[in-house]
Formats: sequence, structure tokens, C-alpha cells
Amino acid sequence: MDSDTFRPEDLIDYLENTSYSYENGSDLCCMAPPCNVNPIQGFAKSFLPPFYSLICLLGLLGNGMVIAVLLRAKEALPRTDIFILNLAVADILLVLTLPFWAIQELYGSIIGNFLCKLLGGIFKVNFYASIFFLVCISFDRYLSIVHVIRMYKRNKTSATHLLSLALWIFCFLLTLPDFIYLSTDFDSRQKISSCSLNFPNRYWKITLSFFEQIGAFFLPFLAMAYCYTHIIFTLLLSKGFHKYKALRVIFAVVAAFFLCWSPYHLVEFIITLIDLDILERDCEREEKVDIAKVITTAVGFFHCCLNPLLYAFIGVKFRNKFLDLLEKSGCVSQEFLRRYARPSTQRRDSAWSESTTFSGL
Repeated sequence: MDSDTFRPEDLIDYLENTSYSYENGSDLCCMAPPCNVNPIQGFAKSFLPPFYSLICLLGLLGNGMVIAVLLRAKEALPRTDIFILNLAVADILLVLTLPFWAIQELYGSIIGNFLCKLLGGIFKVNFYASIFFLVCISFDRYLSIVHVIRMYKRNKTSATHLLSLALWIFCFLLTLPDFIYLSTDFDSRQKISSCSLNFPNRYWKITLSFFEQIGAFFLPFLAMAYCYTHIIFTLLLSKGFHKYKALRVIFAVVAAFFLCWSPYHLVEFIITLIDLDILERDCEREEKVDIAKVITTAVGFFHCCLNPLLYAFIGVKFRNKFLDLLEKSGCVSQEFLRRYARPSTQRRDSAWSESTTFSGL
């Protein structure tokens, strides 16, 4: 057969590597060539691996210390502490997956579909769990301060554990699309294999993106804002001398959540608008959006390192127990413990004493 003969195989290959736009009626015109991904890929390779490594190290240290102190407690944990324990577990499991994503940025995915689904699913379950346990902590503080409802009796502990278990199951169910559609595939444009979501059509991606923005940011932020706004009004009417310190803690908690996660969800919203063709596709704009997504994703994960500071270490009781743990482990001397351990008051001069509010312990 002559080498210039056009074969069926040539037609298939031609169609697979050519894209057309039919938006102009009967006019058939080739789409613009795909955008250059090299600048984005180069930036991600240089920025994400060291930043993810730092987040993983700090997240393991901070949340690990929280878990060690809480599990060492001889008495039954109060309700808030159970939520803080689950929050620390979620943050640790989330940051443990970051080295994998850092390696993928450098060398591409080195795992098969099973581990891709497993690691990606673990990451997403704990992404949701971390946010929802923050809401639980906020609501528990709201009840204990605004309505002065004490929920630290032993018969309430099992109910709190059941609630935590139900929340973990709920987060797992939310992650089912990730378990189903995550796969390791070769990216011909980036010339590497990557573990990523591959939906059957773009509407799956758009729907899940909207759900994540509303369910994992907007509604949790509204819930936290509602709880802490009422707590602030209660504190302003109280006479406790720790009032203004407590207000600073509240501001730090809400500001950290908003500043860490709002940029990420704003970028995701812009990407959704581009996918819906509401914003015109433009290579220069998309390059900036992709770089912004790389940065804002890393900033969002950094919130896992802040949670131990905001929800545990800020409390006098927790710091004292942590110093006591270091002394028992031989890491510090008794003289160091006497010098830096501070007496914690058990006095309940208002509805927001240390045992019910911002110390966590």
C-alpha cells in the first residue's frame, strides 16, 4: 500500500488530537491552541514542596502535642476537648498526605490507582472533618457561654463520641465522589503522571465545586460567625477581668479561619465561572488564576498548624499540662516547670470562665 494513502487509523489519530468549536453556527473553526502550562508547573515545583514540608512538620508537632496531652488526661474529657482531639487527628491525617502531593509536583505520581484513591480520599475526608469539628467547637462554646449549658457529665461523654463518629461518617460520605473519580493518569501537556479527579463531564466538577464552596466554607463560616457574635455580646455584658483577652482570642479564631480559607474559595469560584463560560477564557488570566490557586491552597492547609495554637496552647491549663508532660518525659527540669507554669484559676466569676471557654482544657 502506498505510504501517502490516508488510512482510517490516521483519521482517528487526527480527530483525537484536534479540537473544534461549533459555536458560530455552520462555521467550522479551530480552537485556540492550549495555554502554556510550563510557568505554572515551574512555580508549583519550586513553591509547593518546601511549603508542604514545612506545614507537615509544624502540623505533626503541634497537633501531636495536643493529642499527647489530651490522651494523658486521667479524667473523662470535657465535650470541647473531645472535639479538639478529633480536630487534631483530622489535621494530622491531612498533613500526612502533603508529602505525597509534594513528590507529585516534583516527579509526577509514583503510585497506582488504588493508592491514589486511598490517599486522595484520606486527604478529602480530613479536609471536611477539620472544618466541621471547628464548627462543633464553636457551637459548644456558644452553648456553654451564651446559654450557660454545662455538658461535662459522664453520661454526656458517650453522646459526644457518637456525635464525633457520626461526623466522621458524614465526611466519608461527602468524599465518595473523590474515591470514585480519583485516578492516576498521564498528562500529555505536563508530560507527567498525576493523581487527580477525572469526572465524566464538567458538570460533575462544577457541582462539587459549588458544594465545597458553600458546604465547606460559606455555611461553616456563617455558623462560626453566629456563635462567636453572640459570645462577644455575652462577654461585653460580663464583669470578668479576662474579658478583653477572650475577645482577642475570638477575633483570632474567626480571622484565622477566614483569612486562611477565603482566598482559596474565591479562586475556586473564579475557576467555576470560567468553567461555566461566564468569564471568557484567556491564557493570561488562567495562568494568574492557576498560580493563585497554588498559593491559596497552601495557605489554607497552613490553618492546620494554627489550630493547636488557637484551640489548645492559648489556655493556661493546657500549657501547664504540656509542661508537666515535658517534665515527666525528662525534657525539662522541675525548676523550669516551677518558673514557667502559671496557676490556673478555677473561679467561675462569669459564664466564660477558663473551664468553659477558650482554653480548651
